[in-house]
Amino acid sequence: MVPSSCPSPDPDAVAPLAAPRAPGDSDGAPRAPGDSDGAPRAPGDSDGAPRAPGDSGPGDSGGAPRAPGDSGPGDSGGAPRGKRRRRAVIAALVVVVAVVAAAVAALLVLGPPALRRHIVAEARARGVALDPGAIDVGLHAVRLRDARFSLLGVRGLSGTVARTTIALRELAPAGITADGVELTLVGVDALEGLPAWVAQHGPRASALPLTTGRVRLGLRDRDGGPEVLALTDASLLRRAAGSVQGAAAPPPGAPRPEVGVLKQARVLVAGKEVARTDIAWSIGATSIALGFGGEDVPSAPLRAELRPLPSPSASIELAPTPLSALGALLGVDVGASTMVVSGTFELRLAAGADRTALSEAPLEGPIALTVKGFTLPHPRELDGLLFGDTTTVKADAHISGDRRRIALSAVEVAAGALKLKGTGAIQREGTDAAIGMDLSGSIPCSLLAGSAAMSHLTGAVGLLARDLASRALAGSVAVQVRVDARASRLTAARVTPSAILRCKIRL
Repeated sequence: MVPSSCPSPDPDAVAPLAAPRAPGDSDGAPRAPGDSDGAPRAPGDSDGAPRAPGDSGPGDSGGAPRAPGDSGPGDSGGAPRGKRRRRAVIAALVVVVAVVAAAVAALLVLGPPALRRHIVAEARARGVALDPGAIDVGLHAVRLRDARFSLLGVRGLSGTVARTTIALRELAPAGITADGVELTLVGVDALEGLPAWVAQHGPRASALPLTTGRVRLGLRDRDGGPEVLALTDASLLRRAAGSVQGAAAPPPGAPRPEVGVLKQARVLVAGKEVARTDIAWSIGATSIALGFGGEDVPSAPLRAELRPLPSPSASIELAPTPLSALGALLGVDVGASTMVVSGTFELRLAAGADRTALSEAPLEGPIALTVKGFTLPHPRELDGLLFGDTTTVKADAHISGDRRRIALSAVEVAAGALKLKGTGAIQREGTDAAIGMDLSGSIPCSLLAGSAAMSHLTGAVGLLARDLASRALAGSVAVQVRVDARASRLTAARVTPSAILRCKIRL
C-alpha cells in the first residue's frame, strides 16, 4: 500500500495502472514497498523517498534531523544503539538464568551431602552429636525428619526427634521448632555429665530460640532394663534464668543456668500413670535442680538438687505440704487427711562404691521427716505421754545398687515423751512399695502410771493420783511397735503395739 500523505518525487512520471507482475520483473509497474525501482517507498527505504527524522539509510548526507544518539552518515550496521543495549541486557539475563539453573541443579545433585555435613557441624559446635535423618530444603527453613542425637561428653543420654524445623536467616540458623522429642536416660550417668555440658556449651546452645511439643523423657536403671520412670506428653518451655523469683544468682563470671519447665507432664511409674503436673528444672555449672509441682524450682513443694562434683550427691527437700496435695502429686491415696508433711533426704555414694559405675552404685544418707497432725495409735492411758500432734522420724537409708530396696537403720520415732528406735525397710514392687518397721523403746513406770491416772481422773484428784503413782512405782515398760504399710495407701497403715511390764513398787 502506497502512503497517501507523501507525494511522488516526480508527479509527471507516474505510469498508468498496469497489470501486476511477479517479483523480479524489471518494467515500470508499481511494486510493493521494498522494491528497488522508483515506486514510492515506506519510511526507512534506502532510495530518495522522504524519510522520518532520524532515519539513517545508506547514502544519507546528514541533512535530515536525527534523534540524539543515532549514528551519522556512513554507519555500518544501521541498528540503533538502544536496540543494541536491549540485546545486551537480554543476553546478560540469559547468562544469569543459566547460572541460577546450574546452581539449582548442583544443589539438587550435590547439595544434600554438603548440607548434611553443614548441619552436623553446626550441631556439633553447640555440643550435640546429630544424625539429621531425612532433610528437606526450603527457601527459609530446613526440615529434618527422624533425627537422632546425643550430647557430647554426657553418658547415658540419647534422644530422637520426629520433626525438626530450623528457621534460616541469611543461611544461618535463627530458631528451632521440634515436635515428638524423646529422651532416654540410663542410670544416673547423664545427670553427672549435664552440668559440665551446660558450662561448656550452654551459652551457645541456648542462643537459638527453641519451641517444642510432645516431649517424652524415660529413665531406666540400666541399659536394656525396664523403664522405671517416664514423663510424657509435656511441652518444654525454656525460660531466662533471671526471670525465676527466688533463684540464687550465679557467682560472678559463672555461666547462667539453663532454666525451664515441662508443662503438665504425665508421670508414669513402671508404666502406670500416677500424676500429671509441672516439673521445673535448672541446670547450672555444678548442679541440677528439679521442682515437682511448680513452674519454677524455688516455689515447687518437692525439690531435688543433684551435685556430681567433687563426689556425686543429692538432696531432696519437701516443703511443708498438706499430705493430700503431696498424695495427688505422687499418685498416692491418702484420703481426706489434714496432716502436713515436711522433710529432707540426703544421698551420697555408699562407702566403697565405685563412682565410675554410678548407675549401679549403692547410695546412702540420712532421712528426716516431720508429720504435723499425726501421733502413733495408742490407748488413752498413754495420752499423757503422747502429747501434742507432731511426730518426727529420723533414719539412715541405704539404697541398693538395683534401686529396688531401701534399708533403714538407726530409726528414731518421737511423739511427745515417747521415743522409739529400730530398723525398717522399703521394698519397691512395681509402681508400689511395701514399708515395714520394727520399733522399740521403754517408758518409765512412774510416767506411765501418772498418764493413766490423768486419763481417768480430772482436776486436783487426778494430779494427786499422778504424784502418788509416780512416787510409788519404779522400773520401766518395754514397748514394741510393728508398722506395716504400702506407699499407695499410707492412711491404711497397720500399727501393732505391744508392751512388757517391768514395774515394781518403791519401798
